[in-house]
Amino acid sequence: MDKDKNLKNENKDSNMDAQSLQEQGYKVNTSNSDSKLKFNDEHTDSKPANESSNSTYDSNSFQLDLAVLNEISKIAKMGMDSISYLASKVSNQDMRKVLVAMYSQYGNTQSQINQHFEKYGEIPDSTPLRDKMMSFAGVQFNTLKDRSNSHIAEIMIQGTLMGVIQCQRILNCNLDVQKSTTDLVKDFNKFQRENIDKLNAYL
Repeated sequence: MDKDKNLKNENKDSNMDAQSLQEQGYKVNTSNSDSKLKFNDEHTDSKPANESSNSTYDSNSFQLDLAVLNEISKIAKMGMDSISYLASKVSNQDMRKVLVAMYSQYGNTQSQINQHFEKYGEIPDSTPLRDKMMSFAGVQFNTLKDRSNSHIAEIMIQGTLMGVIQCQRILNCNLDVQKSTTDLVKDFNKFQRENIDKLNAYL
């Protein structure tokens, strides 16, 4: 599977679904070419206590930061869960090392997210047990008859590609969030793309 083929629909899907965002409490300003998201007034919260008095970081962007960080946290946790379910099924030692390295990367990203939440006095949303069970069942079903390296690589590529698309949607929205949050999303998206390149070798 070629990287370009994996990512050919990325630009088409690059804009985050406005209706979905509105359901989560956002409103989208489409009055100019760059879509901007602002958190609804009724969802505002007080400024974090540890933010400096001269900070331009207001309650709206604080809530938006938490929402973005939660989305990245979900992707990272899903990646770690998938690898933990698949690693035992991999016979190729080189491929296993690739998956272990990916797991470590996801873990590092999750640690950074936790640090952000700790700074804000919050904690990331936990993954619902139902989602974990569905993910586990999906892996077991997909590898029931085919546990080849190529099939496992394909499963990981498909999951990673979903993470790439979601990150790119967030970045394309040009959200009014802290630079540290944007940088985290960019770095996370970069290593996911790199992982797809590494996994392509096992197809």
